[in-house]
Amino acid sequence: MKCENLLLVSDIDGTLIDSEYQIPRRNREAIQRFMEQGGGFSIATGRSWESVEKCLKGLRVNRPCVLANGGLLYDMERHQPVSVQALPPEAMEYAQLFLTRFPQAGVEVFTNTDVWVLRENDITRSHMYHEGLHFRTGTIEDIQEPWCKVLVAMREQEELITYTRQMDTKGVRFVASSDRYWEMLPEGADKGSGIRRLAELYGYPMNRVAAIGDYYNDLEMLQTAGITAVPQNAPEELKKYADLVVCHCCDGAVADFVEFLESL
Repeated sequence: MKCENLLLVSDIDGTLIDSEYQIPRRNREAIQRFMEQGGGFSIATGRSWESVEKCLKGLRVNRPCVLANGGLLYDMERHQPVSVQALPPEAMEYAQLFLTRFPQAGVEVFTNTDVWVLRENDITRSHMYHEGLHFRTGTIEDIQEPWCKVLVAMREQEELITYTRQMDTKGVRFVASSDRYWEMLPEGADKGSGIRRLAELYGYPMNRVAAIGDYYNDLEMLQTAGITAVPQNAPEELKKYADLVVCHCCDGAVADFVEFLESL
């Protein structure tokens, strides 16, 4: 398949980067080759734009990224939002319920430009300080920008997940982005809707959109894209949604996928 007029979208954690948070050389070379052949490359992740920039370490992304697990399209080259799907005002009430009901939980709010920490715990501290991210601290009332997502960080999530499923909520949805992160997103916002908006913006038909991801928050993306892959390290139940299972993320999963696309 010619890479011209083809959009490739990759998740970051467990997909593009390895266990040491580095992009394998194979991935860098394959992505660069893909773009030189006329392909469009994008990222779809729950991370903030600053976190994505630090992960990429100079790797160019020539299409806007899908951030906040689908709530935000962000142009990394121009450093500006392209499209924002915000949480409803009720999200503030739900966030307050999490703060009250789960005092051990860390709570973060992502806007289209900033990350706010409403309450720290060891997970949020590791998230911010390990990645070297800038963030703001404050109360719910301090945040004046539209909210893109709320991240609740806890080690034992069973009670939290049960609690949210029993809540009478409207305008939001919940998803696990890891075994420590439970996220609140706008209803209808997911990586699938995000890549669809991106494809429409640049005129890609969905059969010319290729996507690769490794976790449950990638499911809608795998169900939406025309050509899909998951790395070997993905959960077994997720593999049935992909056209192809490539190598482990540490060995260059995205490079495997690019080589597959080039062979079609």
